[in-house]
Amino acid sequence: MEDFDFEGTALFQCQCTAHACPCQKNGAPSHGTCEAADFVHIRTGRYGKLQLDGLNAVVVGNLVDKNATRLFATIYIDEKAGSAQREALTAILQFMNGAYDSSSLQASKIKFVPMVFTESPDKTTYTLAIPGILDERTILPRDASGKPLSNETAMDAWSNFEHYADNVLFKYHDPELHREWDHSGGYANIKFFHLTKTMYDRKEMLGQFGDFSGRWTPEHLAIIHKQGLKE
Repeated sequence: MEDFDFEGTALFQCQCTAHACPCQKNGAPSHGTCEAADFVHIRTGRYGKLQLDGLNAVVVGNLVDKNATRLFATIYIDEKAGSAQREALTAILQFMNGAYDSSSLQASKIKFVPMVFTESPDKTTYTLAIPGILDERTILPRDASGKPLSNETAMDAWSNFEHYADNVLFKYHDPELHREWDHSGGYANIKFFHLTKTMYDRKEMLGQFGDFSGRWTPEHLAIIHKQGLKE
């Protein structure tokens, strides 16, 4: 792995109940499986010396499960990425997925597809479309001053805190893989993040210490207190 450093927006949607995903707090998925999409838009960033500005990628599958034999994932990468950028994004996402102690996984398939991500001018509505495969629409509630209504400490690949959002649309259908679902109305969150490989190397990410216990571990609490997060 090369060093990486990037900032951007990440969107997570899954089959759990809206605003109540136990995995984010070190629990097990409500349904046993976690049929989810973990999307990232890199506003600015690099992998080694390679620039990744403006690129998109999403990991889709059963991303968290106490039964590791049921885990599966496919990485979809924006087709506008060049060959070196595709290799970099694949390496980064495989690295991050493998970093979760509770249920690490590696994607079995990598696909390069047209991908459209939009953010409304008021930064409340976010959409993602992979034509014929994935459609997502999420609304981030904000208060009168424009700040997100929620700010939650969470286990996540991109950040140690997130904002609950409203899952308006989450439909997935990949005929090649014979997998599909419609979890519109389920759980969603949004992160505006800055992430580096050093943060993983130093074990500063909450997701590196999961055990499905449903409570914060001593390692979690050490990170939470050091970073000034709420329990």
